[in-house]
Amino acid sequence: MNLKQNSNKEKTKLSKLEAVRGFAALYVVFHHLFSSELIIGGFNFSFLFHFGQEAVILFFVLSGFVISYSFEKSSVKSFKLFFFKRFFRIYIPLILVYLTSYFLICYSSNDLVAVDWKTLLGNLFMLQDASEIKPNVLFDPFLDNGPLWSLSYEWWFYFIFLFLYKNFNKNCSLIVYGLGVLAAISYLFYPNFINRELMYLVIWWIGVDMAKLYLNKSEINFRTLHIPLITLFLCTLILFFNIVLQDKISIQKLQGIVGVHPWLEFRHFAFALLIIIGALLWKKLKWFGFNITFGWFESIASISFGIYISHFFLIIHASYLDKIIENNFIRYCIYFIVCLGFSYLIERVIYTKLNKFFINKFYKKND
Repeated sequence: MNLKQNSNKEKTKLSKLEAVRGFAALYVVFHHLFSSELIIGGFNFSFLFHFGQEAVILFFVLSGFVISYSFEKSSVKSFKLFFFKRFFRIYIPLILVYLTSYFLICYSSNDLVAVDWKTLLGNLFMLQDASEIKPNVLFDPFLDNGPLWSLSYEWWFYFIFLFLYKNFNKNCSLIVYGLGVLAAISYLFYPNFINRELMYLVIWWIGVDMAKLYLNKSEINFRTLHIPLITLFLCTLILFFNIVLQDKISIQKLQGIVGVHPWLEFRHFAFALLIIIGALLWKKLKWFGFNITFGWFESIASISFGIYISHFFLIIHASYLDKIIENNFIRYCIYFIVCLGFSYLIERVIYTKLNKFFINKFYKKND
């Protein structure tokens, strides 16, 4: 088998991850569109789209795998190259989203809208989160683009990963899982930006461990993932205790509180545990039915980040066609097409060209 055949085989194996990434991005859009109401044939199917938060947790696991995989495969592992790659990957599409969103807000208002510079700065330094559902948040997402809360986690995960890889390579996972449990315990007493990051790093790092196993051609199963699974279980248990501690266990009140602290964090970790277990069991079944359920989502994987960060203002809170097209269905179909086109533009055209230009300008292989 030649190198090209090996490359194609590798790509085929990883296509499942791409398909899941595409699915998760599209699901988040549908969550924001239909989680309140989706009436078909007189029945409300909105319950199918109540799990947008879980889709983001799925992104975390996938991200951990992809970052670890690409870093290990790279021949150059310098901080400089890693920083530039991650910086341009996040910030080029993000700045374009900020600018487009701001201009659309001004267009809808028929006036220049004042910029909240403090919030913008907090977002540029990746310190944002969702204050409506979590305590002690430093900054909300800029321009009320709610899905951007997760970018702050991703950003800091990248550089914690690099720091641990460079300094504690063989013990990285044990350090992450140990700190994660301690962070979960401290979260009972004073939830904040730092212990949230360290706690959620456990979820992201499971993807890292799976990538290491994959690259080492080791089996990915319950035995090889027993430490991360036990850690996830411990964090989930601690977060459930937090619910009990805050007397938020009432079944009568459950419907209105599962999307906010302290239920939200428990929900995230419980889902992460279930999805890893579910994936391992599905793997035993040789991914039976995967292609007909998730496979076709691979086609939008390459623009999934663009969809995720732009759909809130291009579809969900869009109003730029309200005065032109009265029919809701047609209007939202066009909004959706615009979002796909915009995502393709910023991901596959602008980002690709600017990234190549900046990498060549700021990084040289002999640095």
